[in-house]
Amino acid sequence: MERPKILCIHGIGGKDESMWEKEKWAVQWRKTLKDHLRITKDEAVIFMEFDSYFSKSRANAGDYVRFFTDAFLASLGITKYREGGITYLKDNYPDMVIEYLQNHNNIKRQLWASLRELILKHKPQIIYAHSLGSMMAYDFFKQQENSIGFEDITLVTAGSQLGNNAIMRAYLGGSIVQLPIKKWYNLNNNIDLVFACRDIIAKHPNFKQVETFFFEAKTANHNGWEYLNHKSAIAEVWKSF
Repeated sequence: MERPKILCIHGIGGKDESMWEKEKWAVQWRKTLKDHLRITKDEAVIFMEFDSYFSKSRANAGDYVRFFTDAFLASLGITKYREGGITYLKDNYPDMVIEYLQNHNNIKRQLWASLRELILKHKPQIIYAHSLGSMMAYDFFKQQENSIGFEDITLVTAGSQLGNNAIMRAYLGGSIVQLPIKKWYNLNNNIDLVFACRDIIAKHPNFKQVETFFFEAKTANHNGWEYLNHKSAIAEVWKSF
């Protein structure tokens, strides 16, 4: 039986630069996914590199004010308001989220185009998307131009902010829509401190949430590898392949 191909989309943190260093995250993800999915070839586990898109954008103080204002007002149900070392952490952590959600330099379209190109080139059966990657993948599949052609793909999101009502209302259209794909699993940790502890509320027939509780203080309970290697993810997701 032919084993599946999987495309991995990371989250924030400037991960592209060091991804292939010994014992770094991409090496760890690939080894673990190969084990769980009984994949023999390294090239069957593909990674989307996208940090360079964000180097063209820089969130400023006004962007931060708008982000927290929008998120706060959205938490109150108000969504129509719109007014006009440390540097590394800012650029590669909060900046990336704000630049994506506020669509600096039309960055969403650039990232979706890159994602489409990777999918068409490698034809993965699975996409594993962590944190910011989960928002990117969700956004991609809900676009009208992507409503057909991806029916054989299973999306696995983890550490996702898509359950955060304030972010959803302010930036991602409110309620979760059904995606035109085969299956969507969401791996959820209800103590994830990166705006990702909330359940994704969706009753669509191709959606399933899997509880993957873990504690890891160093990453604010948000580690992408801890999600994919969780016993519930293995039993309910990876073993289905």
